[in-house]
Amino acid sequence: MQSLVVSPLVAERQRQTWTAIHHAAASAALESGPDAVTVAQIAAEAGISPRTFFNYFESKEDAIIGVRPPSVSEETLAAFRENAGMTPVLRVSHLVADVAASTIGPGVDLVQRRRLAAATPRLRTRLTQVFTDSRKHVAARLVEDVDTPWLGIERLPTDLHESRALILLAGAVVTLAWTTDPDHFNTHRAAALETAIATFRKVTSTTL
Repeated sequence: MQSLVVSPLVAERQRQTWTAIHHAAASAALESGPDAVTVAQIAAEAGISPRTFFNYFESKEDAIIGVRPPSVSEETLAAFRENAGMTPVLRVSHLVADVAASTIGPGVDLVQRRRLAAATPRLRTRLTQVFTDSRKHVAARLVEDVDTPWLGIERLPTDLHESRALILLAGAVVTLAWTTDPDHFNTHRAAALETAIATFRKVTSTTL
């Protein structure tokens, strides 16, 4: 199936609409609480119809926290190829982190989002699911639904079970790195991932 080509003007309008919906949803949630917010209220604040809302978000929770579907862009694949000098687990950890970052839409305030999620179990659960979906997207896009694992990129396992295990381990590394210091993960990602891997290496050397 061919990809739909969107003009830069249309893409910018879509970005602006997405951001307007998210900001309306997040502001309403901060003011009244996520449970009190309705799709109709969000749509009215963003100047759109409820039908248009569902062209951009699956639920009000996704609008509040600013979630997009995970994706593996050409830029992400290029960076993954260029990281050939890294150990496989560090290399895939960066990949998982990049795909997780692709779910964050334009204009999302991550500090505000963490505050909302901390106060609302449903939002916290949704964010956890988003990260799980990101990891699964990596597996589907590069390992499970392709003829050649990792698209033939060298220095990675070719066995399906080993590749799945590597993605799961990378997901655990990213989770540990992010939860250790979420405020600085994006600006100090490389160091955070290496520290997390060192922790896993220490634990597994004494417990496996």
